[in-house]
Amino acid sequence: MNKPRLIFVFLSIYIIAAFSWWGFEHFRNSITINVLEKEKSSLNTQADEILCYKASTDIGEEIRQDNFIDTAQLNRYFKKNYNTLELVYVDTINPFNGYLIRPKEEAYVKLQKQIDAANIKLSKKKWMYATEGIVMIILLFWGILWVYRTFEKSIKLNLQQNNFLLSVTHELKTPIASVKLYLETLLKRDLDKEQQHTILKNSINDTNRLRVLVENLLLSAQLETNHYEPLMTQINLSELLHKIIDQYAEPRNLQERIIKNIEHQVFITADEFAIETIVINLLTNAEKYSDQNITILLKSDNKHVIISISDLGIGIADDDKQRLFDKFYRVGEEQTRKTKGTGLGLFIVKKLVNIHYATIEVKNNHPNGTNFEVSFNV
Repeated sequence: MNKPRLIFVFLSIYIIAAFSWWGFEHFRNSITINVLEKEKSSLNTQADEILCYKASTDIGEEIRQDNFIDTAQLNRYFKKNYNTLELVYVDTINPFNGYLIRPKEEAYVKLQKQIDAANIKLSKKKWMYATEGIVMIILLFWGILWVYRTFEKSIKLNLQQNNFLLSVTHELKTPIASVKLYLETLLKRDLDKEQQHTILKNSINDTNRLRVLVENLLLSAQLETNHYEPLMTQINLSELLHKIIDQYAEPRNLQERIIKNIEHQVFITADEFAIETIVINLLTNAEKYSDQNITILLKSDNKHVIISISDLGIGIADDDKQRLFDKFYRVGEEQTRKTKGTGLGLFIVKKLVNIHYATIEVKNNHPNGTNFEVSFNV
């Protein structure tokens, strides 16, 4: 695990742990508050008990001093001085010798209501904290995941851009240096016509290579900003494929390696330049990663027209297939990669396929290699 990822994981664990601890402390404080509320109610009960004891002592002293003639007078005295308590006569024959002093029934009801209210409040808080905690953890996890993916995507994009700069620099320097060498050779040496023809032909090939690179850069910019305007016409796809393949194979001496399996008289409505670009980029990709035969298939039915370009090369790993059409993406590192390229070819292919509302799939060829299959709706 690299250093930035390790730091990110550590910070994520710390944030989750801190939030969990805060939630636990908040929950524990709620329980403590509930206990204090119950203790407060208990203290009120104890105060009532002390008041009962005081009233009992006070009335007992008044009775011993014969200050009450009857119970009516005692009731008035009791109500005036202890209106929160209740006086109950146990002995109906001699009530002054048999009475009971206790808090009023309303006090017990109030106490029970306070306790019930505290319990209900705690229960609601538990559910509230639990719900808020779950929602916050989900949002926190989603946020961390989103930040991580954005962070990882940014690192990968930066790496891809660096790889692109390295590769495009190499792709530009090589033909420029080659053309310069050819021209210097023509200036400094007297060569026969055949040698001059060979040098001029190689120079043209290198300038064409530069032209294709520049065109791909411009085309990728147009496609990314939606400024490319396709010219849709009815084309004979069978004839067009034969033409594209022959033009690609002849200067590269690939006539024997490219196997055609093209159905006759297949017509579609498409942009001819886009079809040519798609096929050439897929052929180039197949040639890079395979030194064996390349098979090009064209078939159609009532619903689809399918172009398939397959090779017998090293194949593509499943992890790379998911990012194969990303801009600048290439398999491996630029410093160790042997094949040429800028990471724009398959990106352009995918964009042009999407313009035609078609699909492209990357499949494993058998027994080995890769198969790119483009499917157009009829």
